[in-house]
Amino acid sequence: MLRASLISLLALGVVAQEPAPQAAAPAPVAMPVAAPAPKPEEVILAKVGGETITEADFQAAFRLLGQQEQMQILMIQGGKEEFIKRMSESKLLSVKAKRLELDKTPSYQRALDRTKDDLLAREFLAKEGEALQKKLAVAEADVKAFYDKHPERFKAPDLVSVRHILVSVKQGDNPQGLSDADAKKRIAKIQAELKKGAKFEDLAKKYTDDPGSKENGGLYADADPSAWVPEFGAAARTLPLGKVGAPVKTQFGYHLMKVEARKPSRQVPFEEAKAACEKMAQQERQAKVWNELMDELRKEIPFELVKPAAPKAPEPPKAVEGGKEGAQ
Repeated sequence: MLRASLISLLALGVVAQEPAPQAAAPAPVAMPVAAPAPKPEEVILAKVGGETITEADFQAAFRLLGQQEQMQILMIQGGKEEFIKRMSESKLLSVKAKRLELDKTPSYQRALDRTKDDLLAREFLAKEGEALQKKLAVAEADVKAFYDKHPERFKAPDLVSVRHILVSVKQGDNPQGLSDADAKKRIAKIQAELKKGAKFEDLAKKYTDDPGSKENGGLYADADPSAWVPEFGAAARTLPLGKVGAPVKTQFGYHLMKVEARKPSRQVPFEEAKAACEKMAQQERQAKVWNELMDELRKEIPFELVKPAAPKAPEPPKAVEGGKEGAQ
């Protein structure tokens, strides 16, 4: 979306400026003065179908890239040459499209108008870049203020460490597993082995049908029970610690569960939440700067979002004289 891409530009410092030309080394005394360097638009980098790609074209395309892509081009050996090759290949496709007169189609003209709008929007943000950057700056005091204003966002939920053994049952959307009767027999067999002294984690590695916890002996450590299916989450909250409860039936099958630890909900201290808080504060500031900019422009430029009218409902058939709906 255009709005998302433009907000991204704001966060990245709008757009990268064109690299400054290297200062010419001072000419030796009594030596002829070197000819002035050619202008970017005079430096030809490629020729395709009678059209050229110049250094100015490269710089214009470079400015439209994201910060990470720009760094890759500048830092990787041959990065600029590879990018110019891609530009040339795009030009090759463009020349062919022109020969097929695809540039005269209505869909192309609409896309061209849309692209012009996006490019002009970028040019405007580039012009306002320095002022917008100042507004986007978030100081540590702003981060702390955000933390104090939104304590609910930095509250860790109840956490549970639980081991389980899943015996899958064929049901609903789950075609894998045992029949209900066979699953109960498997559960009874595992319970019998537990009574004989077998370790729960060893039996989980041997029997469980849950690949996500099999190698960990059925363990999910410090997990939020609200993320689990309701029956499993409720059991994780209520089972006595350290004891294997009765089998719990869920959409996946039967679970033998053993809760090993619970940690109550807590308020995360600022220093611990600082990194996440800074990111949230920055996102809030970006949205605020964007909305202020849009409000300012709407005061200057007429702006209206038009909701298309709903299609009219078809008219009911007219009654025919005599109660008949049509001629025989």
